[in-house]
Amino acid sequence: LKAPPPQAPPRTLRQDPRARVFRGQGGAMGRKGKKSKKQLEEELARAAEDQKRHEEKERLLKLEEDTIAKHRARLDEELDSKEKVLEAERLEEESSIVTRMKGERKQNLEYEQSKLQDRINWQKFISCTSRPNVGFESEITTYMTTVREENTNKMDDAIRKCHESEEIVGDLMELWCKAREEGDAARQDWCMRYVHEIRMLEIEQLDDATAYLLQYIEKQESNNHSQVYMTWGQQNDDIKVGFWGHLQSKGFRAKQIDHQKIQITLEMPKSIALQSMGHCIGVRAVYTSYDCAYGKDPSQMSVGGMIRVDLLSIPPFSKKVKGWTIRQVPPPGQELMRLPYPNNEHATTNTAIAVQPCKVEYKVPANMLVGKSPTISWWDCQEEKWATEGISEISWEAETRKISFWTARLASFAITQPRHLDLPYKHWVLRPIAPLLVELKITAARYDLSFIISEDGLRLKGPDEPELHDLMFAPPEEANNPEAGGTGAIQHGPGGSTKAPRIRSPATLLKELRECGLNLMPEDGDADYLDGYTPKCPETQARAYSDLSEIAAFYDIASSHHNKSLPRERALLRVRENPLYDEFDALDPDCDTDYQAIMFFPDKACFVQSLEQVSPCKEALKPWHLTHASLYLCYDKVPVPSPNHVESLQKLEVTCSNARFVEAVRQTMQLMRLLCFV
Repeated sequence: LKAPPPQAPPRTLRQDPRARVFRGQGGAMGRKGKKSKKQLEEELARAAEDQKRHEEKERLLKLEEDTIAKHRARLDEELDSKEKVLEAERLEEESSIVTRMKGERKQNLEYEQSKLQDRINWQKFISCTSRPNVGFESEITTYMTTVREENTNKMDDAIRKCHESEEIVGDLMELWCKAREEGDAARQDWCMRYVHEIRMLEIEQLDDATAYLLQYIEKQESNNHSQVYMTWGQQNDDIKVGFWGHLQSKGFRAKQIDHQKIQITLEMPKSIALQSMGHCIGVRAVYTSYDCAYGKDPSQMSVGGMIRVDLLSIPPFSKKVKGWTIRQVPPPGQELMRLPYPNNEHATTNTAIAVQPCKVEYKVPANMLVGKSPTISWWDCQEEKWATEGISEISWEAETRKISFWTARLASFAITQPRHLDLPYKHWVLRPIAPLLVELKITAARYDLSFIISEDGLRLKGPDEPELHDLMFAPPEEANNPEAGGTGAIQHGPGGSTKAPRIRSPATLLKELRECGLNLMPEDGDADYLDGYTPKCPETQARAYSDLSEIAAFYDIASSHHNKSLPRERALLRVRENPLYDEFDALDPDCDTDYQAIMFFPDKACFVQSLEQVSPCKEALKPWHLTHASLYLCYDKVPVPSPNHVESLQKLEVTCSNARFVEAVRQTMQLMRLLCFV
């Protein structure tokens, strides 16, 4: 066995040369504890150089990124310009196609409407009416001149002439409705001008009869207190008049005037006599179911008609001298002298303080929608607006439909409400329920409304409020004679009763709803009183309503909450094909992707990627889709046509068979301004 080689002894720290080097290098620093000035300067120089290299690298990188960004922006701008040029060329090429299609649609509509107008004209001819033809201005002015030249001395004759004038007003409003449906603003203003003039003529007729009554009032029967009570009309008449007169200039006390026959009650305070010293006074109350000041106040509208309360001066009585009857004849234009109340011009300080309010009570027609806390206003003729100063203690009895209030002045009064009370629309949906029959559901500010649109026009289906039954169902004589007015299929009501749905043109029905207190014909000015709403431009609206009416028979059309946030040149809504007339919930989040968003511009339409549950609105085009001059062309030029593409397009064409239905849908959407107030 060999012994292991001897091992060298381990080196000590002093014998290790590396340890000596380490100690020699670090020993000095260990002893000093800091770097030398030269080392610090070198490190600062290196750091500054590194910083300079880093900044230069960042500068070059940023320069490269800016160059790339500018290049991309230039490419995008060129591409966008190229796409705009291509789009402009495409829209210009398609505009001739759209013009041709819209022209054919107009011809078909005019042909169908001419046949309907012939039947209407024949009905007017065989009715042998003597009313002037409101289509000719000369006949209207001739009628007004003839009425003014006739002396009206009896109140019954004056009221009869007022009813005749209201028939002419009805013809003018029918003409106004047609102008509203066609968007003819000048014709609308023309109609309303003559409506106001004719109704002022009616008041003139009542004033003439009242002046004659006061001139010969001593011939009327009076009670033991020298008081005369007279009424004309019934409680449900459209025009009714009540008069009370005190035939003595002294001895007047607080008086309650109760015209039971016409359901009008007045309470006159004693301060009236103090304000009318030296006069025999009379009080006339005139109620009309219409509002002579309609449309003059852009923010308020009246409901339930207007009641005028006038304080009149009875002229001196006739005297008999030596067999002669001497009667004072007032000068022309002063036959009827109205006394102001309160009379601030001639009242002394004491009497001005003693002015007391008057109480007015009258019955509101059964077809008027009145809220729980109605507002009473008086018409300010100077400012031409409704005012509420001096009105207090308003009381509304829904069971008896009587409203009463106290007023510090005598004027014309009415229940008023804001024109925009039922705006904005929360949402709406239009869906087909049968061939050429669609249902429009609107959730407004106060009511959930339902309409049925057909080729015959528009009818109200809900809400089922008693005040609206006269608008929902036709009267028996009209139901038995369909030529007298539009009626639908007979419906069976409670107890086995049958009712025929009442169908009118869209503007006519919406006008009647407005007269009942439900305004669904907004105007641009109404948006000033609503927060965040701007009316869409007329060109965009016209494009959208015209195109959507063509697909309404086969597609559900629903509102979009994104529409409000878009500029006024753009309008957004959603559609969903519904060939089987199924009912879907447009607000169901699970059905969001089943609807296709459509955006309209003044001159084009397109499919976009917007979804109701995704915010903000995605305005980008649907992949592989382009903008087109009409919605019909958007369906025609889809990138991937369906197998039944040709049949689907044929259904969207407007022919004589569906022209009236398409126009009824367009008019309804346009009159309600469905894209502006949702």
